[in-house]
Amino acid sequence: MKKSYFLVSALMLSAAVSYGQGTELFLSEYNEGSHMSGVSYNGGVSNSSGNERAIEIFNPTVAAVNLNAYSVRRYSNGSATPSEEEKLQRTSGPNVLNSTAAFVLANSQATITAITTKADQLSAMYQTPGPNVLTVGGMAYFNGDDAIALVRWTSGTAGVGTPVLIDIFGSIGFQPVPASGTGTGQWSGTNPVDGTPAVFVSSANQSIMRRPAISSGARINNPTNFNPSTEWTVYSYAFPPGTTGNTEVGNQSYARLGEHNDYAGPFGAYLPLKVLEKFNGGISIYPNPASGTATVELKDVKVGSIIVLNSLGQKISAQPRGLAQEKITLDISGLKPGLYFVQCLSADGQTKIYKELLVK
Repeated sequence: MKKSYFLVSALMLSAAVSYGQGTELFLSEYNEGSHMSGVSYNGGVSNSSGNERAIEIFNPTVAAVNLNAYSVRRYSNGSATPSEEEKLQRTSGPNVLNSTAAFVLANSQATITAITTKADQLSAMYQTPGPNVLTVGGMAYFNGDDAIALVRWTSGTAGVGTPVLIDIFGSIGFQPVPASGTGTGQWSGTNPVDGTPAVFVSSANQSIMRRPAISSGARINNPTNFNPSTEWTVYSYAFPPGTTGNTEVGNQSYARLGEHNDYAGPFGAYLPLKVLEKFNGGISIYPNPASGTATVELKDVKVGSIIVLNSLGQKISAQPRGLAQEKITLDISGLKPGLYFVQCLSADGQTKIYKELLVK
């Protein structure tokens, strides 16, 4: 069966990714509520600080997966670079995620027992160092306008080697704003998928989970128009449809956290990254920045097509000869100055990477 692999930079271009088999971990639940500080909710062990947040990661493969290679990033308030990043590390026990199992990373200030009793890891305190912190701590302090990415590192150790974004929630480099133009916005949409009823799905004030048929993560960033309802469905609201006021906040449930039993996709073999790393390492682009022309040099890799795209989807393309060693000249004289992405697709159509090209 055909598989596709993606290596992506801090910013990527809009596309949809769908696989027939689960070959890699993906984000399976996202919980962001509207809890008020100083109030006890749902059996909370103490009064809430307003940080009742958690994400869940699911293993759709037939193998137990070592979590040492993984980290989770938050891109705060429309940032194009990670504002916080933490390794995945269980509080106790072997740092693996078994087949069909889910891993919960929760905010360290969460008080609701449905979160605290299911947490496999507590995120570090906001903007603090720690043993599992790669930049600064506080990944789980996300709001509805922060993008989140699940990252796998090619060395097998988070923070070492090449980071590969294997799932993205939200739009990296873009911050949704509310209709009022002030405050915290959210990504939202309504879209019936897989024959299920259309429901309003939002990145704020809801407990949402990946739809049963989704078997892999979204590996290419949607620069502006991320619609969570295409792959996610809601199972609990802070503000149920048709209600008003702030009295419903405490009714938001986190009962599905810690399991993804609805998964209906086929289980696949765990995805190796050596193929991806070799393909990426065999392709170089120079000069960079460039003007007029740029050269794509291939060493020990066969590329079937090369496309230069901007954030609006505009593109120019080139067709290599299919040789393992060759140089392709790209005519970029008609491109306006700015950041572009060079998409390279392998000759067999199974491997795809994106490299940045700055046109001056």
